[in-house]
Amino acid sequence: MSAVDIFVPGQTTAQQENALPDLDCREQIDAMVYGFYRRLLDDPEMAPLFFEVANIDLDAHLPIICQYWHKMLLGDRTYQRHMMEKHRALDDKMPLSGVHHERWLGHFMANLDGRFSGPLTDRARRLAATIMDNLYHQLQQRRSASF
Repeated sequence: MSAVDIFVPGQTTAQQENALPDLDCREQIDAMVYGFYRRLLDDPEMAPLFFEVANIDLDAHLPIICQYWHKMLLGDRTYQRHMMEKHRALDDKMPLSGVHHERWLGHFMANLDGRFSGPLTDRARRLAATIMDNLYHQLQQRRSASF
């Protein structure tokens, strides 16, 4: 391959190699969230948590989740809810297992793969792993304390 074959005026080599969008604006974050939920709701282990146990209204829920990720990645302060309260209530109805947490995280990561790339996408990966780890441990501690 010659330099002429790989040179595109106005683009660096890194830009050419990284043609995937980053999660650096609301539209990309919203696309990520909606794609993620499509994956979750197609999963026979996860869908019942949303539809049968939590009785989620997706039209109301998804914009809230988008706001959460706008806050986490862009610093938007619109989201003011406490995520743990909702998950504690869900865990009271049906204990969330390590399998649920692993599947959630697996779908999250797979949703990013091949669709998004860049520093904010990397941040989303780290945040999702930390969030799932903290959620799992807090719910486990809560259950242990109630015995």
